[in-house]
Amino acid sequence: MDLQGVGALAAAGVAAASVPVVLVVGRWQLRATLHAAEAAQRAGNEQAQATYRAALDAVSAQAAASHGHWRHGTQRDAYAGFLLADHQAREAADQLITEVDADRSTLATLMAEVNRTKTALRAAYVVVDLEGPSDLAFTADSIVTHAFLVVEARQREAVMERAWQQLAEMSEGNWLPGSVADASRDRARAFLECLVRVQVAIYNGSYEGDPRVEPGGMDDEMAELTREAYAAMSQVDQSLSHRDRAVLLDMHYRGRPTQRSDYGEWTAELERARNEFVRAARNELSGPPTS
Repeated sequence: MDLQGVGALAAAGVAAASVPVVLVVGRWQLRATLHAAEAAQRAGNEQAQATYRAALDAVSAQAAASHGHWRHGTQRDAYAGFLLADHQAREAADQLITEVDADRSTLATLMAEVNRTKTALRAAYVVVDLEGPSDLAFTADSIVTHAFLVVEARQREAVMERAWQQLAEMSEGNWLPGSVADASRDRARAFLECLVRVQVAIYNGSYEGDPRVEPGGMDDEMAELTREAYAAMSQVDQSLSHRDRAVLLDMHYRGRPTQRSDYGEWTAELERARNEFVRAARNELSGPPTS
């Protein structure tokens, strides 16, 4: 074989030997490329998950903040509505006392307004109880309890004052003509005078409350005055209702509702609860919004 043939064979052998080397190198390169692609994919997945979690956290935080602000808003409305209802009940009761000399229809209208404000106050309390917190709702309940006691005492006193005014008018004898007016006037005056004498005797005596129900009973003078008062009451003209006569007796035996010791205790507790409610409401609303 000539030299040219030997060279060709040698070249072919070299080429044949290099084929496995190329295959091995190619496999290594492919494997490296796959590993790099997998790493890039894992990194991309981790980045995507981190971005997704961050987005969820941001949305959750925004939702929590929005809910907290909404909660503050509903609580603020509940507290303000409750305080307004309490104020309206107080105003209605004050007006009732200052206008006891009004005619019966006007007094009935004022009474109806007081009852309406009491219903509104109870409804406003229910909203506060739902919105919370519990300690503030407890204070609101104390306001309702004592506001009702105070308002109802004023309602009773308004009825008493109106009945007293009617009895005073009847004792003047200007509401009926002729001899009928004279007889009615005298009976009204007799009842009025008995009530005044009872009141003076209680004031000068040692009674701590209504002598009709005191454990020790009444002394002879008070017992006689009481018999005379009930007898005079039964003779009053029927235009003064039995209910009005009864409240006039209570007015003079027990005293006016707004002048009794328990009324003073109710008003003091009511004022304390009102101040506490305002303080607690301000603290609740000044804090960070909660979910």
